[in-house]
Amino acid sequence: MAGIDSHTHLFAPGQLAAREQIAPGDRTFREMYANPAAKMATSRQLLAALDEAEMDAAVCAGFAFSTEDNLIEQNEYLLNAAKAAGGRIIPVATVNPALAGWERVAHWAIDNGARGFGELRPHNQRWDPCGPEARKLCGLAGDAGIVLLWHCSEPVGHRYPGKEGGIGSAELIKIATAFPRLPMIAAHLGAGLSFYLQMPEVRAAIDSVYFDTAAASLLYDEESVTRLVDLAGPERVLFGSDYPLLSPRLQFQRLSAQLPEPVREAVCGGNARRLFSDNGKK
Repeated sequence: MAGIDSHTHLFAPGQLAAREQIAPGDRTFREMYANPAAKMATSRQLLAALDEAEMDAAVCAGFAFSTEDNLIEQNEYLLNAAKAAGGRIIPVATVNPALAGWERVAHWAIDNGARGFGELRPHNQRWDPCGPEARKLCGLAGDAGIVLLWHCSEPVGHRYPGKEGGIGSAELIKIATAFPRLPMIAAHLGAGLSFYLQMPEVRAAIDSVYFDTAAASLLYDEESVTRLVDLAGPERVLFGSDYPLLSPRLQFQRLSAQLPEPVREAVCGGNARRLFSDNGKK
């Protein structure tokens, strides 16, 4: 079965080469990538990983940089890579609503083929995910018919680089409730958000929120994804590896073995195909 990896990351080659120069000026980048052993990848490497996994395509984000120059370099590379990849790379651009004039970067990305914004790390970038700039971002995305991908930060458990700084469950429920028709993806199984779907009023309020499985094997037990499918429904779960942190092939094999058909078809490709085709740039 051909599939789609709904959560991967790319960097511009110049940013790979300049990791030591970027790290001092960006606290979150330093935490996650200053170590030379931290994995970073280009489009060529991602496409090779997709070939190895026998997968059709990947949803690709960059990194939530704090400065505009790094955001622009990354978005230019990502969007050009997507154009060159013939549909195999579905680009999710990055913005920083804490910066003056961020809307200009966002509009440029949409005009050049971005299919979403993310992976959004509001607290790392120092903006309120429920505040005025976040609402502008949601309105802009809604007008363009694109998706928001949020880094969801689980408030408990072991520490790791990049754990904090995303959006919390209560914050995501609040902003998703305010924009009920805007598709949003809660990364990393939603960091516990799915539990609240058992509350009928929450389930009804956030029925446009999807959940991806990125890094599930590093965070949760072997039954976590099947429980997520039970809570959210198979139509709202997306397979994601978090490449290059983890191998798409190994994560795809692991997840596929846990899910029966037709759930496997939906989670491992069908849902992403529908989500990004229905909500592509208008």
